[in-house]
Amino acid sequence: MDLLRRSMTGNIVYAVLFPAVFWPFDFHKSEPQLSLVFAASMLIISLFRLVHWYNTERLYQYSPQLWRSFFTLFSLSHASILSLFFALAMYDPRFEPILNVTMLAIGGIASSAIVALMPRITLALVNLAILLVPSIIAGFYLDDKTAYAVMILVYVSFIALMGLRSSKEYQRSFQIETQLDEQRKVLEQLNKVDALTEIYNRGYFNIEFANQWQNGIRHNISTALLLIDIDHFKKFNDKHGHLCGDACLVHVANLISEKIKRTTDMVARYGGEEFVVLLTECNEEDAAKLAEKIRHAIESKPFEFDGRSLSVTACIGVAAMMPNVDQEKELLIEAADKAMYVAKKAGRNKVISAATPVNQ
Repeated sequence: MDLLRRSMTGNIVYAVLFPAVFWPFDFHKSEPQLSLVFAASMLIISLFRLVHWYNTERLYQYSPQLWRSFFTLFSLSHASILSLFFALAMYDPRFEPILNVTMLAIGGIASSAIVALMPRITLALVNLAILLVPSIIAGFYLDDKTAYAVMILVYVSFIALMGLRSSKEYQRSFQIETQLDEQRKVLEQLNKVDALTEIYNRGYFNIEFANQWQNGIRHNISTALLLIDIDHFKKFNDKHGHLCGDACLVHVANLISEKIKRTTDMVARYGGEEFVVLLTECNEEDAAKLAEKIRHAIESKPFEFDGRSLSVTACIGVAAMMPNVDQEKELLIEAADKAMYVAKKAGRNKVISAATPVNQ
């Protein structure tokens, strides 16, 4: 789309170029038909390009190749009309009063075309050739215009070389920008993800929780939360070692993630051996059912470490609320946290619901 943005200013100039050249020298009065044909043809192509610009998103989604074909057609159509005008200005005596201003226009149009079409240097050079080669040929054909032809030839060679060099710099800058953008996305992803378990971290959970809470207020949507704590994890860590403890955390994170099917829900590491599941459009009853599936999966699927099969269990606290402006979102976390501690006191490896009424 950079190509389109760069060319739109030129499109406006093309629409008014000929009137700007003809009017000060009264060319439209001495040659009204020629003036009308050239001015009208440029205006019509400019209008077509404007329609193309307006429909860019739909046309590009339908077919990028078709979009590029239309862009090329309209760009070269403008160049062809200008080329005919420049060549006639060199050859036809009727254009003698505006020859000098035409030469100035040649330089300006050629330079701006190279700059605008730099993302596609091949198109830029073809455009340049269509614009000026006929004028050069006409100039060398006519004895009294040879000096003009030589001047245009030198100018064409110069801006073509500058265009090639600038295009390489543009492509290099574009590659660097693309690489930086990719690195930025990687860093953003790293800032969202827990390095060990490769699920979302608490910082990103806090952001999404705030967003979902506000969304629940706007659309009257219930939000549910599961807080999951691995039973006796400190003793497990002390007994089997930190590497085993890390493997256990990864194992539990994977089991939780497998049970989360909706893309609107999220799993995050809440801290230490705690995990959190955020559920949108979910009441407490459905959240408790999901929590029981997670608890059962953790209990029934021991993990292998260093040739040993180790069993793990977890306590899960469940809470759900209908967000509203009079409640702080932290109340939902507190409710799930209290329910989780009730599960611990009840003997662990349990799911306890906070039984918070959904309409509170």
